Amino acid sequence: MPPIVLTELSELHSSLHGRGRRSQRGIEKIELQWARCYGMVEYQQNGRIKYTYGGVVFIYCPIRNKKVMSFRSPDKTGKSMGTKFAVPLLLDKTPCDLSEYEQATLAKSLRNEPQKWTSHSVLVVDIRDSMRRDDVSGARCRSDSVFMALARDYIKNPLDRKEQSAKDLISIVIMRDAAQVILQHEPTTYALYNKIIDLREWGNLRPAGPGNYLPAIQATEELVLSNTSAGCALSLLFFSDGSPLDKHGDFNASIGNLAAKFGRHLSLASIGMADTNKDF
Repeated sequence: MPPIVLTELSELHSSLHGRGRRSQRGIEKIELQWARCYGMVEYQQNGRIKYTYGGVVFIYCPIRNKKVMSFRSPDKTGKSMGTKFAVPLLLDKTPCDLSEYEQATLAKSLRNEPQKWTSHSVLVVDIRDSMRRDDVSGARCRSDSVFMALARDYIKNPLDRKEQSAKDLISIVIMRDAAQVILQHEPTTYALYNKIIDLREWGNLRPAGPGNYLPAIQATEELVLSNTSAGCALSLLFFSDGSPLDKHGDFNASIGNLAAKFGRHLSLASIGMADTNKDF
């Protein structure tokens, strides 16, 4: 990882050519500074850093403290661009007593003792390319808004209020062309909160490709079935910005069959992350 240069302690330099190109593209210098403060961060192999924020892509060289290039993002933002109305909420990581190894050890122990689980939440997050769009106030894009809400409202706040504990487990499935389980049976701890914060950055998880529901539903069913004891409350939450892109499949039937296996024992909710006129 390249050396960290604190934005507030550095002055951004650009060449005469760079200023000319920026002027042609209608990009103000303040937009580059905002990108460095708040933008999605992606570290490149050549040591440069790519920031994306507010419809602007800014590539920066930290060693020379110079702008390499900037251009308008090809991702659609529209008039309802969220970053125009509110500064994004950037969450700080929380110091925790558990190391990464201790968190993994605790998770492994609980997986082997499902009778100790208080609850299990399976969270399905759509990571199709349209989740890069910037139209959610207080967030840098749609995917950012999901992981921000999960970190703050689903993990940290309940922990602070002593409403959740390590016996409340969380699994996360991301939905693209294929489904991928990125977190499996993780105890609710501040260490997990810090992991979710990392998922906000495109350098760790970048929305791309289509959003197919059927593979995600299949992966979800396996996770939900991992503990069917009466003492474990089950929750299934979907976060998406659009209707399924699968060409074939009866999605309502798949969800209905899953819900029928558990009845009231399973809580199910879907959260739309897009404009109100979007087809879900």
